[in-house]
Amino acid sequence: MSDLFASARRAPRRWVGRGVGTVVTVAVLAVVAWALVIAALWVYAWFQLGGLDLRATDPEEPALGSLGAQAPADATTVLVALTGPRDPTVPREPDLVAPVALVQVGAGREVPAVLLLPPELPVVVDGLGQVTLAQVHEEGGEDLLARAVIDYAEVRIDHVVSVTEEFLPRMAELLGDVELCTPTGCTPATTQLIRTAQRSGDAEVFVSTLVDVIRGVGRSMDRASVIRSPLTAKRAVDVVAAEVRTDVSLRGRTLLELAEGFAALGPVEHDEIPLLRNPRSGELLPLEEPVMVRFQRLRDGSALAADGSPEDEVEGLVIDLVDVAVLNGAGIAGLAADTQVRLEAEGFRVVGTGNAATFGRPTTVVAYGPEPATTEAAAVILAERLGDTVELEALDRAPLFEGEPVDVLVTVGTDLDPEGQQG
Repeated sequence: MSDLFASARRAPRRWVGRGVGTVVTVAVLAVVAWALVIAALWVYAWFQLGGLDLRATDPEEPALGSLGAQAPADATTVLVALTGPRDPTVPREPDLVAPVALVQVGAGREVPAVLLLPPELPVVVDGLGQVTLAQVHEEGGEDLLARAVIDYAEVRIDHVVSVTEEFLPRMAELLGDVELCTPTGCTPATTQLIRTAQRSGDAEVFVSTLVDVIRGVGRSMDRASVIRSPLTAKRAVDVVAAEVRTDVSLRGRTLLELAEGFAALGPVEHDEIPLLRNPRSGELLPLEEPVMVRFQRLRDGSALAADGSPEDEVEGLVIDLVDVAVLNGAGIAGLAADTQVRLEAEGFRVVGTGNAATFGRPTTVVAYGPEPATTEAAAVILAERLGDTVELEALDRAPLFEGEPVDVLVTVGTDLDPEGQQG
């Protein structure tokens, strides 16, 4: 009898043991199944992403640029290109629709540095001559674009990311909680708002939009998010696969580390390559010194942003390089001296004034020679400072003042008479 009661008391413990074992087994199977899902997603992402085999970023590739590509050893520099939609039926690469961005992290930088290169930036490419970055991309895609930028900037590029303009809107729509933030506040990142920002031409708006949405992308594709919601991560991978091209070195762990870095992305410093356009010819003017200063900051890892705007810096550098002479072509007493004072207040170096051979000239003319290249830029700036009526005149040789060559010669007409009357 005692044995019977003893057996009855032990039965519940065996039932509890079997229940716990079942729960543990189910939990283990669930973990294994979840791990298989994550592994499958990993394999899927591996094959979907990182499809560009770029020679330009290969460390074994012969050095480009006169000094070779340079960057601090602990820096990572990524070239990011924003393009129009890709059409497999069109036998050329899509247009660049925004500046090409060189993004550098590491090298002791507290925040990432973003340097914007305009699509119309002129570069020299073997076999093509002088062409714009937009033309380079159209001819040879990401590899030729990276080679051209490396050769021109002499900055080492570690990775290349080419993104269509549909990527950011699609990702914002998928994630749902992405916001675009400005100093005045944050707003939901609607598709139309992102598209407008991408083509705004405003460097600050473009960089802010890029950072806000990329931060959201990182949150959806880092390790923790992939584990919590593999379906969302899979959809994000599909969007990335359709709208983004990356080099093969970004596969696997590197891509996850990059995503986690994006998720934690905070403020960035940005600058842009300054360009000056001749309003008379419409051609872009070469401004080697201010351009190369910006690339040097990426080569040595120094602070990217300079005091003041890029336009102010460029104009200051250009103005310091030229000598200006002023002739009175109107016959109005003191007009040349007044113009000298006006130009010197703008920072120009005026080496002398005098009278033109004849008077009564109705329009002011700013004449300049072919050398050095910055002379044309200085003449353009000077003409803009004097007013809309001023004309530019390109000469085959340097203009003469009192028998000696000068960089820029201003012949003042009656259009600059402050009282609007001839003397």
